[in-house]
Amino acid sequence: MASRSIRSAAPAPAPARPPTQIDVINLSLDDSSDLANNASLPRRSPSPQPARLETTNARFCLIDEAGSPSHTPISPPQKRPGQSSFHSFEPSRPSQPTFRPVQKVTTSNGKSDDAQDMARSSGVRHPNLGHQQAMPSSEHHIKDGHARMTSYIIESTKPVERRVLTCKDLFAGLSSKPTLADEADTMRIKFKEHSKPKSNKREDYYEARPIQTDEERVPRYRFHHVEIKKNILTPNTMLTFVPHLRDLESCEESKYNVWLQELEDIDRKSGFKPMSREEKVRVTVRSEFASTVSLYLENWLDRLRLPGCDKSTLIRHIANRAPDDAITPRQKSDILNAHRPAESSTPPEANRAVEMFTEAFHRVFYQNESSTKQIALRDVLLLDESVDSIMDTKPTAKNGSLSLNENEFEAVEFNLGTYCILGCLICFSHSCEHGEYDASNSKRSLSMLPRLSDTLRRRRRIPSDKANVANGHSPNPCKRSCYHTSTTSVVDSAQRPWTPEEHIVMRSMIVTADHSRVKTDPFCIVAHLLDRDCRDVFHEYERLGIRLPPREPVSKAPIKTVSWYDRFKKALIGDWENRTRSQEHQQRKLIEPCFHEGPCTKENCICVQYGYLCEKYCGCTVENCAYKFTGCACHSQGKTCLAKQKDRPCICVQLHRECDPDLCDTCGILERADPENAEDELIHATGCQNCSLQRGLTKALALGQSQLEGVGYGLFAAECIAQGDFIIEYVGELITHDEGVRREARRGDVFDEESNISYVFTLLENEGMWVDAAIYGNLSRYINHASEKSSGDKRGCNITPQILYVNGEYRIKFTATRDIQAGEELFFNYGENFPNLTKKVLNHKAGEMSDEAKKRTRRPNRADHKRGVARKAPKSDKKKPGKGKPASHQDLEDEDLEMYESPEFIPKLPRKRKREVQDDSEEDEYHPTATDATGSCTGSPSTTDLDFGPLHDTYIGSAASHCLW
Repeated sequence: MASRSIRSAAPAPAPARPPTQIDVINLSLDDSSDLANNASLPRRSPSPQPARLETTNARFCLIDEAGSPSHTPISPPQKRPGQSSFHSFEPSRPSQPTFRPVQKVTTSNGKSDDAQDMARSSGVRHPNLGHQQAMPSSEHHIKDGHARMTSYIIESTKPVERRVLTCKDLFAGLSSKPTLADEADTMRIKFKEHSKPKSNKREDYYEARPIQTDEERVPRYRFHHVEIKKNILTPNTMLTFVPHLRDLESCEESKYNVWLQELEDIDRKSGFKPMSREEKVRVTVRSEFASTVSLYLENWLDRLRLPGCDKSTLIRHIANRAPDDAITPRQKSDILNAHRPAESSTPPEANRAVEMFTEAFHRVFYQNESSTKQIALRDVLLLDESVDSIMDTKPTAKNGSLSLNENEFEAVEFNLGTYCILGCLICFSHSCEHGEYDASNSKRSLSMLPRLSDTLRRRRRIPSDKANVANGHSPNPCKRSCYHTSTTSVVDSAQRPWTPEEHIVMRSMIVTADHSRVKTDPFCIVAHLLDRDCRDVFHEYERLGIRLPPREPVSKAPIKTVSWYDRFKKALIGDWENRTRSQEHQQRKLIEPCFHEGPCTKENCICVQYGYLCEKYCGCTVENCAYKFTGCACHSQGKTCLAKQKDRPCICVQLHRECDPDLCDTCGILERADPENAEDELIHATGCQNCSLQRGLTKALALGQSQLEGVGYGLFAAECIAQGDFIIEYVGELITHDEGVRREARRGDVFDEESNISYVFTLLENEGMWVDAAIYGNLSRYINHASEKSSGDKRGCNITPQILYVNGEYRIKFTATRDIQAGEELFFNYGENFPNLTKKVLNHKAGEMSDEAKKRTRRPNRADHKRGVARKAPKSDKKKPGKGKPASHQDLEDEDLEMYESPEFIPKLPRKRKREVQDDSEEDEYHPTATDATGSCTGSPSTTDLDFGPLHDTYIGSAASHCLW
């Protein structure tokens, strides 16, 4: 540890006797020459202090061995008092630290009431010191280390190898001399230093010499994307940097600052705590300073050689002193266990040394530093990898220890707690892209916890006709000395001893595999996993006395089939469209599986209450649930699972979902969904055709300049596409409604609102799930808008999006509505709610603001600020009525009214998902700062606006949901 180079006066040595307690520790890091010649320096006599209880005062100075390794760059020897030069070498030093026991001079209590007395006891002077006295030696170490690192980087940098020019240099004759402002073809450059007053500005003009080429200009665009194959689950984020629009004029800075304040208000009303730019600077500087100090901490502790005071001791000390709101009991326990001392006992003076070190660190790096660089010892220790990994993780298992009285089900749930929380039931992996982020911005996966013990308990409630079947299947002996065939009860003594970890694996595997769909005996599985004899596993199981609860044979009470769905015939019957909402994915209000006792009814099953079929992730079974979805019953001969087929329709196609390899066992989906067979045309020529997204084979597409004037890029077909063929999937970041609104507001241009563009697509409206393809996506983000005109018009809509349920995920699929020739541009109808619903959401909230709020934030030129999305809409075309859907009325002439007067269509505001039933007034908690509630939703875009990128407001809002089916 490095503190200010100030030492306490050395008292006269007392009669030699073993030290009993440490009361004063000098934590100064003096220069090497000073320490080496300590005996020759004059010493001041200690100031008289009142007599205290008889203990010992030990003084520890920095003593460095010659040639000892160092963790950080060592600074040059410090200058001795009265000298004008530095010593380059250090004399030899003893290997043991200087230890002088003296009479007690301070109280043994480390918590002194007098601040100045504590400063003296810690070896650090009072903060009110002169400039020369206040210069700590720690700064010399840090600055010298930085200087050495900088020098090393500069010296080790290799020069860039220049390529030899073999042709004419087009820029050889260009000069950089300023010219006059009134000359033609000039370029203005503004110079501004933000640390200087506003008057310190200058402008220079340079001659601009354009180079004319024969090549056509590349269309302008924004947000160059990163190619991804599947949607990425993204948490809610606040504004982390100031958006840069362009160089601002002096008259525009105030308007720009108001816009930044509005963006911070949006974050604040969404639950974040944004900081001002000044606060961000302070936090950044403190973080960087703490990181720098952390590089030197261990080296300082090694050089001080305090008894029992190392980095692990400091971490344990900080963990014990941390308040309850800063650390959980589990985190504290993990930190203490990770930094448990290797020795059975620590020196008696270690606690005192740690307290004095902590106090000295506080005075040096907090009290004696500027407000920008004030750091605490806890800030430095939290950067340790072992501490950071513990503090950063979410709880992965229930707290507490396993009780011996718990049954085997509870024990397995305790041992597999981490897998239950992190394990995903969709992909069976950890830290995947499935799940969602809740209101506290914590990821929630579709996992087993806390239902594992209940699931195991219910699995043993078997029908009476299967009570004598072991593990659900007839046992077959294994080839590892299986206990089924072994006649001896004596275990081979050559077997290695069992470890606690192996006991956990054995208990967990036997309990979870019992009476499951695993066809192998659990003891045989454990023998294979642990590389042991099967009879050895069985005898160890018997020796531990592990006993599963007895099975509960139950009578097989038949559950009647509902009138509109037959789970055994796998078919929908009659007016099923009026009985269920399972096919309305965008309007879905529930995505969590049900889990309850007894058969699924409207009284106890949440799926039935919302009008959905129970999925394979639900806790119910086919035997006790009349609403259990069981897949399709299509045959695998010829092409099947089509939208229109001669036989009875495929139930998966009817419910807008792809066939499930776990449920649809007759249509051949299992083989065709295998990624190994994705490009095997022979296999896909027959069998299930309802697996396009699982297959993942898109059509050949090309990016080019759109045939629409001024819209930028468009997407073209590079091969002929037949009607109904799958083209591409719309992918991006899965975000919440609130996050989408904030992103649209940040991407807006406060000075040119018509140039705003949007790449958000509503996936689940009621759940508040959007797909944002601005940064992460694929070529589908470049598909432009067109109306549904005649099929002969090549500039009309030729593809359509559809939301499908695919193996627990909701995905967006584009298919061709007609035959498309190679070279044609792809268009789809963004919907009659185009340009998007974001503006409507924001303007609706703005209209509810009080007049006082409007007056406080009045800015008449920001009428559409709350839109946050593009307004590059062409004239809205009248949408053709779909099957079973009434035609929408013509758009109202009043631009302020954006709702349509359809009797069956009332657009709902996308809202963030709420777990419990909450009052509608809670939605008003999020509303960005408004300036004017009025604003036009439609309008003719200007060429300049559309030149920023493709005509791409891919927000399929409530009205657009009519064209998805």
